[in-house]
Amino acid sequence: MRRNKLPTPRRRRLARWALGLAALAAGAYLFVVETEVKPRLEELAEYECRAIVVQAMNEAVNAEMQRTPERYEELYTLAYGPDGTLTAVQADAGALNAARAALVAAVQQALAALPEREWRFPLGSLSGWTSLGGLGPEWTLQLQPHGYVEGWMEEDAEALAVNRTRYSVTLVLQVTINMVLDGKSSTAPVGTRIPVASLLLNGEVPAYYGAVS
Repeated sequence: MRRNKLPTPRRRRLARWALGLAALAAGAYLFVVETEVKPRLEELAEYECRAIVVQAMNEAVNAEMQRTPERYEELYTLAYGPDGTLTAVQADAGALNAARAALVAAVQQALAALPEREWRFPLGSLSGWTSLGGLGPEWTLQLQPHGYVEGWMEEDAEALAVNRTRYSVTLVLQVTINMVLDGKSSTAPVGTRIPVASLLLNGEVPAYYGAVS
């Protein structure tokens, strides 16, 4: 009948060494994940999500402006003196508010229609080491583009040259999107600026320019 031999001191030392090496490897793995992999994945996630959302916002604004171009053609009122000289440029508050509301609603609808997207990234591809590309367990990223859209108009008068001035209206959009990275939820703000109207006038700069704050 065979008897179970008790571990010898040498075997115990080898076991301790093995456990120590395993703990060291686990620590090194966690260090690489926290310092190399996670920052790369978070940066890549924000880049991908921002690109998708900004493209959707621009396409929604362009589609709305093409659908009702007359809404964006008379955002300014021009006043002339008896001699025909331009004396004032006044932004039409009602027209600007109507344009802003229509564009923000179009963007909100476009983002609501975006499907949730999912990407899978092999851990090795995120390590920065070419030899590990495509290897290792996968991390999952989900984009949930639904969010509340804020938008406002910004106006600007810019002197381009002597007796030449450009008046422009820009739509500023801000939205917060949700991302789920490896099971952990986070948010990211996304913003963009889209030109809506531009008016180029030749002649002396008018004595009055009225902008809607």
